[in-house]
Amino acid sequence: MKAHGKYGVTATAANVSLCEDVRNFSTRRRNILYLMHRYLMENGYYSSAEALKAEGRLSEEFELCDNIDLDAMYLEYASFYNMKFGKYPRILKKLAPKLKVELSSKGQAGSVGKGQAQAQAQPQQSMPGQEASLGNWHAGVGAATAAAAASLNNDATPQQRNDNGNPPQLHIKKMATAEGNNTELQLRIGDIEHGHSGGDDALFSSLDWQLLAELVKTSILREDILLRWSDVCGNQRAIELIKEAVLTPIEYPQLFAHGLKPWRSLLLHGPPGSGKTYLAKALYAETQGQVTFFNITASIMVSKWRGESEKILRVLFHMAARRAPSVIFFDEIESLTSKRDRATDHESSKRFKNELLQLLDGMEHTLKGVFVLASTNLPWDIDEAFLRRFEKKLLVQLPNPTERSSLISRLLGASISLSARLLEQLVQLSDQFTGDEIRLACKEISMQRVRCATRGLPPHNDGTKESQATLEANVEQAFRQVRPLGQKLLAKHEQWQQDNGS
Repeated sequence: MKAHGKYGVTATAANVSLCEDVRNFSTRRRNILYLMHRYLMENGYYSSAEALKAEGRLSEEFELCDNIDLDAMYLEYASFYNMKFGKYPRILKKLAPKLKVELSSKGQAGSVGKGQAQAQAQPQQSMPGQEASLGNWHAGVGAATAAAAASLNNDATPQQRNDNGNPPQLHIKKMATAEGNNTELQLRIGDIEHGHSGGDDALFSSLDWQLLAELVKTSILREDILLRWSDVCGNQRAIELIKEAVLTPIEYPQLFAHGLKPWRSLLLHGPPGSGKTYLAKALYAETQGQVTFFNITASIMVSKWRGESEKILRVLFHMAARRAPSVIFFDEIESLTSKRDRATDHESSKRFKNELLQLLDGMEHTLKGVFVLASTNLPWDIDEAFLRRFEKKLLVQLPNPTERSSLISRLLGASISLSARLLEQLVQLSDQFTGDEIRLACKEISMQRVRCATRGLPPHNDGTKESQATLEANVEQAFRQVRPLGQKLLAKHEQWQQDNGS
């Protein structure tokens, strides 16, 4: 007998339960209804979704799991079918020509119908030269014609019979199928088969491209970030440029109606922790609901499959253009745009960089309504061709004394009381600090108070002279233990900005 592990019995019971759910018809029907309800809600068919919920008696007791939906099941089935049979499944097929049945009660119509019926009954004698396709069509509908004629002979009333006493004749006509719109119909059917609306172009006509589009969609930010421009200390030049590029075209579109185009790309560089990513967060928070924000990292762009990274890039810019106005944010862009003349570069890396260059400033894309924002700590490692693509290159400066004083007061004002003398001293100690290093020093001060609370030590907040001196000593110690990294790189960034900035 096979021994069970620690969780063997539980896992086996769960598998048996899931197997029973799959085999149970009522459970399958309920799950399909919930899948259809979510699909309708996600695509905006709210009235249909409410009607389905009422007719299907869907209760609030159940909800779908987060990792499953109708579209994902469709794609999984298509991928499995392709792997098993070497081709993708055909979901829809074109309808056969519809048949129109008419009854003629007048004599003339009856004679015509009689002639047609005789021609159908003896196709080889009366029309020996008839084409094979028409003969096949008659063979396909012969049984239905005979059954309908027999029913008419038996059930026809005297009022329905014509002047000769014969029953009304049966006419079968081929309905119009709008041959002029045949091409358009095929395109629409192709769109439905591949799961996208007719508004999309031919880029997403393949299932592979649709899978890449689903991957790119994961980079769209949808989180609620409570951040405002006023929360950013300093860097007013960068804020103004970002507003000119993103917010001004939305608020004043008439200013760009006569050939003038807003800034389409901006490269932010500076020491680590100077606030480059913080500016991007503030932009996302201020434009949430107005702009589609793509947060792109190397893990999304780089693929192990040959040629897939270039496809992801093309899908990214295509989706950004279709969802304009949009922002594409490349964090740490030097990992994607290093110099191309290095001997260690692989062929796939060179193809990826060439594709990105073409998309940033090529003949195919105009980037209308798309703003490319990038940040880097190492601008001197970026290839010159990419630097030319960025219309603006800006150094994110370290906070000056006034900005440091405002930042320290904001971070420590709620936890301790800062005197004017202590605040001035902290401003001097934080010289050449980045904004993130000041945050870390202030966090260390707050954590000291947490340590006192968790270890049962007195917090020394009774307002005496001794506790105030201890507090000042602890605050100074927290700022002195921070080793500023920006001081080492600031001179190099300033020199690079002087040589290449704009």
